[in-house]
Amino acid sequence: MTAIRDRIGISTHFMPSTHGESVDDAIRLVGEAGFAGFEIVPTLDQAQIGYPTNYANVGIDLFEASRDDIRALKRALSGFAWVTVHSPHLDWNLASANRHLRRLTWDYYDRCYDLAAELGAVAMTYHLGVPTWGFVREHDAIREHNLAYAQHLVGRADSSVPLGYEAGGLDDLAYVCDRVDDWGINLDIGHAYMAGHTDARFLEYMDRLGHVIAEVHMNGVNHYWGRYMEHQPVHLNNTIDYQTTFTRLRGIAYTGPIVCEIQGHDIAQVIRHCEEARDMIVGIWEGTRPLEERWNLPTKETP
Repeated sequence: MTAIRDRIGISTHFMPSTHGESVDDAIRLVGEAGFAGFEIVPTLDQAQIGYPTNYANVGIDLFEASRDDIRALKRALSGFAWVTVHSPHLDWNLASANRHLRRLTWDYYDRCYDLAAELGAVAMTYHLGVPTWGFVREHDAIREHNLAYAQHLVGRADSSVPLGYEAGGLDDLAYVCDRVDDWGINLDIGHAYMAGHTDARFLEYMDRLGHVIAEVHMNGVNHYWGRYMEHQPVHLNNTIDYQTTFTRLRGIAYTGPIVCEIQGHDIAQVIRHCEEARDMIVGIWEGTRPLEERWNLPTKETP
């Protein structure tokens, strides 16, 4: 992947089945929008959008999918230049205090890796395990569970699919990367900003772990009433310094995928928001559209 436009894709994370769509519908619509890449979150049990109840995100269940289902998915994705896989995280937890849930999570996450290998994915991302509500432990215990899974997966995987964690603080991500060869990070820009809370702290992610970034997740973060709302369209962002972020990524010669994880009320709106993000990223990267504000400003029409 070289040209920046060809390195931008969309994730099924935050891609709701509002009108009864399937993952095949999502693949078709993203392809028609001209995106080069596609990220699949292999689950049918994750949701964020909808009222009064949520619409499940499109996807596939790896405990239930047959070999024919996997082959059909691979054929459907063959029109993209590249694919990434992102493990589900809702109710999954590599660091759960419940040992049985930890084993189940290991099992499903191994299946996610097998899917990534089958699809020839250019990156495989996992969420760090987190504390269990109501069971107090030392933070080191959480770290050791995350370290253990990374060591396990590197031991059973080949080196063709870059691997990494996301959605944690810099210190927790670095703890694993420093101890496991061939393990990297997904630099989720929104998560990293919210974890660090300052521009300088965010830039430490690239200074410290820029050489092991396997994938970048892109979204907007809106800070209001003292709290954060992430996965927002980029014109609603008021937190992330996109200009500095993508200039720095280019400066460290990052050449991997940039996957948009942006909310919408249905798939069509998700794609429109991701198209806006793609145009902004390309403009910053190529120096044709520098931002004056943290949020995206529409291109001014020529009189």
